[in-house]
Amino acid sequence: MRIATTRFGTVEVAADRVFHFPEGIPGFSGVRQFCLIDHPSAPAFQWLQAAEMPGLAFVVTNPHLFKPDYAIQVHRDELAPIELDDVARAMVLVILVVPRDDPRKMTANLQGPLVFNVEKRLAKQVVLAGNQYPIKYPVFSERTRESSGTSATGSA
Repeated sequence: MRIATTRFGTVEVAADRVFHFPEGIPGFSGVRQFCLIDHPSAPAFQWLQAAEMPGLAFVVTNPHLFKPDYAIQVHRDELAPIELDDVARAMVLVILVVPRDDPRKMTANLQGPLVFNVEKRLAKQVVLAGNQYPIKYPVFSERTRESSGTSATGSA
């Protein structure tokens, strides 16, 4: 499938990398087709690119890369739109916010993971109950920022 993007031009995407979001993504409910595009210079990251909107894309990653104990509980009825009965059989990714001024301050939305039924190529963003996980979880620890020359307040 050929997808027009504002970041990469027109790209060819394999069919197994295209996912239908039956309910859209909150805030973008009218956009239903997204594809996963590998990040060319950072293999830990991918772009979740809207097939119908060239300018709409989210940076996503596997949350276990920076939070190994991340575990979500989702009710079966929440998974019904993506024809999945157990989140353990899903691929789970999270959306990142990467500040232009300092990418080391990127955060991950652990409260609203993306759940993918890879077999059926269906996906959904779920909002987890409770407050176990924040919407803005720092991907890099304070120690990581300090060792690279930036303190928690942002000064060098």
